[in-house]
Amino acid sequence: MPKHPVRRSGLTMPVNSSRFVNAAWTRGCDFINLDLEDSVPESQKPYARTLIRSAIATAAKGGAEIFVRINHDYVRADLEAVVWPGLKRVNYPKAETAAEIRTLDSIITELERKRGIRPGTVEIGANIETAVGVANGYEIASASPRITDFGGGTGYDMSRDLGVEMFVGFDQFVYGKGELELITRALGLEIHRAGPFVPNTTGSVSDAERALREAEASRKCGFRQGGGLHPNVVEPQNKGFTPTSEEIEDARWVLERYRTLQRTGKVWEEVKGRVIDIYEARRAEELLEWAHLVAERDAEKAAAVARAKNEASGHPGIQASRKTAP
Repeated sequence: MPKHPVRRSGLTMPVNSSRFVNAAWTRGCDFINLDLEDSVPESQKPYARTLIRSAIATAAKGGAEIFVRINHDYVRADLEAVVWPGLKRVNYPKAETAAEIRTLDSIITELERKRGIRPGTVEIGANIETAVGVANGYEIASASPRITDFGGGTGYDMSRDLGVEMFVGFDQFVYGKGELELITRALGLEIHRAGPFVPNTTGSVSDAERALREAEASRKCGFRQGGGLHPNVVEPQNKGFTPTSEEIEDARWVLERYRTLQRTGKVWEEVKGRVIDIYEARRAEELLEWAHLVAERDAEKAAAVARAKNEASGHPGIQASRKTAP
């Protein structure tokens, strides 16, 4: 099984807000999405570009992967500003054609070479936010190996493009989301934030209870990635996308029963009202693998936070002390 990236939670924030950027590493996110697009006024975009390189290092101190959302209309200028060591992904808004993605790939490849970044390191996130983008989804998603996940088809831009209300009690984006999910599955990519519908009629971005319900439902539907705008949703998303101890115990039980079943030569059986077969065994294996990856990711972030706190307090920490010991 390929190693899935652990991106349960993330915060998008304007890179020109030092308050947000300086606190980013303390939030517990799996990723941070530094924004040059909608949250940065047009007049401040040139200045915001000058902040990106240092912001990448600052936001990454807590172990989060660092993404940057660029502007659809300023590709070259934005990429020149953002492709530096430490960047994991460029998020490209309102993607509508494969040609756009190939242009991004070409420029990123050039900048990786110039700046000593291993070729292919920087991913491309193709954000689908228009009807044209949905219609061209397969070509977009297959335009570059830098695209490792795909999906979307929701949000303010999509609502405006479709002429639908944004905050309603039904899933007004269901068709586009479904199209993009099928494309993603067909290409063997990770699903990017296209989970089941959980009503949000108020437009709140800080509802922790809703974030938890959405993350739990999304995981059961095969999605693994979250994200948001407010720190309140980070912990609920981490929790909701993480298998519970009861689920882990149950998965181990299923595998144990299936191994016993294999020794009998049977292909399935019913135990305590549960069907045990190869499909349930595979599902159990996937859950345990995901739980293992999540535990590894949490340990990585905890170690990064500890290092950052040691550095902030002026204490080098055990590992650094060993490096300088005679």
